[in-house]
Amino acid sequence: MAQKKKLYLEGIRIIAVILIIFNHTDGTIYYLHTDNKFTYLFSIIMTIICRMGVPLFFMVSGALLLNIEEEIKVLFYRRVIRMFGVLFVVSLLYYFFDVFRHNIENPGVTDFVAKLCTNGIRESFWFLYGYIGMLVTLPFFRKFTKFLDKEIIIYLLCLRIFSSIILTFLYLVFDVRIYFDSGFVGGYIYYMILGYYISTKESKMSRKIEGKSGVCCWMFLIIVNVYIMYLIYTLRGKYLTEGVDLFVPLTAPLLWIILKKKMEAIRTNSILGKSILIMGSCAFGIYLLDNFVRWQLLPMYLFLSDKTVGVLACSVYTIVTFFVGFGYTYFLRKIPIIKKFL
Repeated sequence: MAQKKKLYLEGIRIIAVILIIFNHTDGTIYYLHTDNKFTYLFSIIMTIICRMGVPLFFMVSGALLLNIEEEIKVLFYRRVIRMFGVLFVVSLLYYFFDVFRHNIENPGVTDFVAKLCTNGIRESFWFLYGYIGMLVTLPFFRKFTKFLDKEIIIYLLCLRIFSSIILTFLYLVFDVRIYFDSGFVGGYIYYMILGYYISTKESKMSRKIEGKSGVCCWMFLIIVNVYIMYLIYTLRGKYLTEGVDLFVPLTAPLLWIILKKKMEAIRTNSILGKSILIMGSCAFGIYLLDNFVRWQLLPMYLFLSDKTVGVLACSVYTIVTFFVGFGYTYFLRKIPIIKKFL
């Protein structure tokens, strides 16, 4: 296992899925309904940080997939059809789960197909639909990434800063919308390209921000993002989702570089290294089971919410959900046919 996998990629997977789980809890809305300063700051900071979870997953995919040579038919057989199979099966299981809980008014084949085609079964499954879309366009970007260099990466960063940060800031603060179609630069392929480049190309730029300077820069952007969120509230009288995502195109790659450096210091044959490799291989399954596990643990969360503060309850809820989901996935992967999909 240690020879086939890069430990830092598995470690980043673990961090990403934990952020995604927290993002699905009430922890990301407490700042909207509290006068407590600690709860407000913890909730809004975690809300901003958790938005990096999905970009980190796409960066891992870029590091693993953009460097592979395979025929288009192999890509469809090994990846696209497999991922659609995962989407279909988990959607069907959750659909039956909702029928059992009497959450669907008119269950049936037609209703299931309609919901499957419109992402109407679980909102969090949008990632699977987006991932399938990324896979079918992969052959184009595999050709493109062969010619990546520092100049083109800086240009890519500048385009994303302009389209996703500067233009969004103008809208959030001054209510000025400027139309600019940034194409694929505005999508998740941006993170895949950065994940691939940072992982495979020697970069002086990334080495300079691996240490304390990178951590300080990352924390500074988070603090500025919090201030801008508060500024938006004072100007608009409400918080806007675009404000939460404002600096993600920079903070997600920064977090990747920081985590990569920290994880590379861990020996793969150590207890911690082996644990990261095992848990990282289960990250996708944990994501798929997240909704089911959180439903099971809901009584625990409600109990903790009554006995403690909400953000603490959400934090415990997230960690326990991760480990219970890991337990389920670990044993499901013992079944050969399931292991191929998880």
